[in-house]
Amino acid sequence: MTPDKCQKAFSIINQIHALIAYWDADERCVFSNRAYQTWFRKSPEQMTDISMQDLLGPVVYSQNLPHIRAALRGEKQVFERQLTDSGDITRRFVATYTPDVAEGTVRGFSVHATELPAQPHFSEWLPICASCKDVQLSTGQWLPVEDYLFQCSSFNFTHGLCPKCLPRYFPGCTDGGAPC
Repeated sequence: MTPDKCQKAFSIINQIHALIAYWDADERCVFSNRAYQTWFRKSPEQMTDISMQDLLGPVVYSQNLPHIRAALRGEKQVFERQLTDSGDITRRFVATYTPDVAEGTVRGFSVHATELPAQPHFSEWLPICASCKDVQLSTGQWLPVEDYLFQCSSFNFTHGLCPKCLPRYFPGCTDGGAPC
């Protein structure tokens, strides 16, 4: 890759909000993007050659160690983790450790960690219609429960009919395997 292309690639990687880094087989940082440096409040110079254990601290490092070891065996890892930054703000991330394998040897692994949307803070009571099951927002607007859960969580929906409701919509039809 030409120096201009390398510079452009580094510029793009530094603009990405996800945490991106490369760790060698000795668990030393070779590269980290600006988001990684910002999260850990380290300069590029402080990040270069820092050990993963020193960066993460003993608790998070021990939680990540099985994933680190697997990545260094050549096994891609995808997992969720809660991280607390130096300002005591806790966020959820999905992390991917992708091994760097050349000629059958693992040289290190790249890390890509993306922040997950915040979990909704549900109060003790969720206003829901007793008939149609729409949910009332704090703005007063009513949403179908599927829309509400889709907006406030990572749920996706597929629809079907449970055995109790099936006969109501398809009289004579059973879910016991007989065709309807």
